[in-house]
Amino acid sequence: MPSKSNINIVSGLLQEFSSNFTIGGIKYHAQTEDMGAKTSKIISRIYLKGEVLLTRKSDYAHIIKLKDYSEKLRALIESHHKATIDLFTNGMSRTQKTKSDYFEEVKQLLRKRQGKTALKTLREALERFPADPFLMSYYGCLVAVVENRPAEGISICLDAISGLKDTMPYGSEFFYPAFYLNLGRAYLKAGDKEGAIEAFREGLENDPDNHDLLWEFRKLGIRKSPPIPFLRRSNPVNKYIGLLVSKVTK
Repeated sequence: MPSKSNINIVSGLLQEFSSNFTIGGIKYHAQTEDMGAKTSKIISRIYLKGEVLLTRKSDYAHIIKLKDYSEKLRALIESHHKATIDLFTNGMSRTQKTKSDYFEEVKQLLRKRQGKTALKTLREALERFPADPFLMSYYGCLVAVVENRPAEGISICLDAISGLKDTMPYGSEFFYPAFYLNLGRAYLKAGDKEGAIEAFREGLENDPDNHDLLWEFRKLGIRKSPPIPFLRRSNPVNKYIGLLVSKVTK
């Protein structure tokens, strides 16, 4: 939303109209000027830190000879100013990425093993969505794994879990597996196998059949507990139940 506008009037005519407005936490400045009757032009510009992002012009020669010229010019300048802001805002809305867009891009980059680019994308995402627990969790994992800063990565992952609990106290358990997967991988990068196992187990408590978490356990040489813990894994009953469960979950 635009802030309170600044108006400059000279000799009874509106010469300049300016205001600030914010999109996605970023403040922009809009300024509209009357270039004078000789040119009969109105020019609006959108600025970001002094850089011109958009310029829009309009001709008002058709109103110069009208009796209520001053009033019509003023209305035209204000209208032109607002229309320019609306045009810029709508354009930004169409081009700005959503959190889902960022997540999809990061997943694609990780599949291609482009960790550094994925990390850069997450930094960009966090500029737009600061302290978002989902973005922070993946960011923390990549800080640990890609940039080899495990202590910092673990801290970020833990903050993300805390943030998830604070922002989504009910039903947040649904998202825990991914959060603890990221935390566990950060622990692994730190060489803390015990911390990683604890994180992966925490994730499995909320999703016992999570393929990514089970894969991490297999890599560590740890298998999921048998269906009936007090019987050996090789016991025919455990084998039979395991096969049934496997068929159901496929």
